[in-house]
Amino acid sequence: MSERRARRVDVAAQPRHVSVDPDPDAEFEYTGIVLRRELDGAPAEETWLPVGDEPSEEDDERLIAALHDAWLWTTESERDPVTMPE
Repeated sequence: MSERRARRVDVAAQPRHVSVDPDPDAEFEYTGIVLRRELDGAPAEETWLPVGDEPSEEDDERLIAALHDAWLWTTESERDPVTMPE
């Protein structure tokens, strides 16, 4: 019998900072949403999606797809516990 492993996804607003060469002091901030996956309390994966002040339909669709993938990942052990990674 396979043991179920705890899967969790956190969703948070998180900006990213980017510097431009050759001036490392020239830094830009991008607004975004981060999805952090944890397996048994340990970090497993992180996905960051840019979201502007006026998100486009494409931004919305990308976020919906990422949230759907995250939901499927959290329920994977309930659907098929035999294929769970060790």
